[in-house]
Formats: sequence, structure tokens, C-alpha cells
Amino acid sequence: MAKSVPATVSGAGLITGFWSALEKARQKRGISDADFHAAVTEESPLIERFAEMILESSKPKFPTYTLSINYDRSVADGIAAGKYDWVNSDITQDHFPSKRNDTAEVGVQLVHFERDMTTDDVLCELDKLGLRPAELPELLALGEKHPDLQREFPVVALGSRWLHSHGRWLVPALARHDAERALRLRWVDVGWGGIYRFAAVSK
Repeated sequence: MAKSVPATVSGAGLITGFWSALEKARQKRGISDADFHAAVTEESPLIERFAEMILESSKPKFPTYTLSINYDRSVADGIAAGKYDWVNSDITQDHFPSKRNDTAEVGVQLVHFERDMTTDDVLCELDKLGLRPAELPELLALGEKHPDLQREFPVVALGSRWLHSHGRWLVPALARHDAERALRLRWVDVGWGGIYRFAAVSK
């Protein structure tokens, strides 16, 4: 049986190549030996910054839509602005009161896992990404400003829930029926297929 190669050994070629590329970049920019040495010592703040850059670049990138969200706008007004062809009548202010106030510029990301997920799985993964699930005002703003998105795939806002009289939770979703745009409610406990996008916002 072949022995496994330690990561530090298998990565030696990668480290050598990286160091060579860094040296070429240093020479190209005329950085002195002293300045270069100071920047790469263990005490240099650049080491931490470089580690943060690696961490950030390793995170998956999702489509992001910058929206102006008026959290004081009523649900009825948000629905009217979206001009949907069909709306679930239980999506009301009483069932989905806003958790926030005022107006803010928000980047709404559409996270896509490309596999079947439970709601708990989705929330756990969003948390790992430093995201919170979007709420109804953010979903309505997305539907208003980008009406054709839901014709491509359903978009869910797990940050707003309503407890049905049956004792089960429902969340709002942008979806379609043929060419029509719909604002639906979907049961939280039935799971999500790979086609779903989950609207999310940075914490």
C-alpha cells in the first residue's frame, strides 16, 4: 500500500513556486532586501493580512444584488411594488412583521448549494459563510428590482417565518408558475432541492 505523503511535503513544490513568484514580484517593484525581509518576518502585520486574504478568497462567490431596503414599508406596499401575478394571501403584516427599522443599503446574496438540503443544513452553512438568512422586506425588494430572477429559479427567505395553525412553520419564496411570477409560502420541514437559491445577507 502506498504511504500517504504529508501535506508539508506534498506542498513543498507549491511553496517553492510561490516564493519564486513573490521574489520576481519584489524585484519588479524594486523592493529592497531589508523591506522585503521586514514584511515576511513572523512579527509582520502583513502575515495576518495575507492569511485573511487567503481565507476570503477561499469562500465561494455568489451573485450579489445591492438594494435599498425600507424596513418600515408595509408588507402590502412591498407586494404591490413587486407586481406579482399571484400572492399567497397569508403573506401579511400580521404574519410577517418587520424585525428591523429605517432604510439601509444591503447586499443580498443568492446562495446555491446544488444539492438537497434540510433547513437546518442551510442555516448551518450560511452561518459558516458569515451570512444570515434574508427576511421578507429584503426578499420583496429583490423581487421588485429584479423581477426575472424568480423565472430562473425559486428564491427563499429563511429569515422570516410564520407558524401555521397546523403547527408547522412557513417561509416566503419567490417562484413562478409557467411564465407568471408568484410570491409563495413553503413549509420549512420538507427540505430543499438543488434548484433553490437562498437569499442571504452579511451578518
